[in-house]
Amino acid sequence: MLYRWEQVASILKNCNGYSLLDGLVALSILTLLSSGALPIYVQLYEERMSIQTRKEAIHLLDQYWNDFVLNNVVPPKQEIVEGTEFYLTETPNGLCISYNEEKKDELLICRSLPHE
Repeated sequence: MLYRWEQVASILKNCNGYSLLDGLVALSILTLLSSGALPIYVQLYEERMSIQTRKEAIHLLDQYWNDFVLNNVVPPKQEIVEGTEFYLTETPNGLCISYNEEKKDELLICRSLPHE
C-alpha cells in the first residue's frame, strides 16, 4: 500500500507546470466564452444608446412644453442634439416630439396640454 502512494507522489513531483496542450485548451475555452459574450455586450450598448436618446427627447419635450404652456413660446420645428434630429409638432391636444432611431421606426412621444 505504501508503495503505491510513493509511486503516485513521485509522478506528481515530476510535473514541472502546464504543458502546451493545457495552455491551448484553456485559451480555446476562453475564446469560446468571450465570443459568446461579445454579441450580448454590443446589444446592451445599443440599448443604452437608445435609452439615452429617448431620455433626451423627453427632456426636450418637457422643456418646450413648459415654455409653450407657461410663456406662450412656440417651439421650433426641429432641434438637433448630438447628431440626432428631433421634430416638434403641435397638435390640438398637445405637443409631440419625434425622432428616427437606427434600425427602428420613427418614435413619437406626446404630452397633452392642460385643460382650462
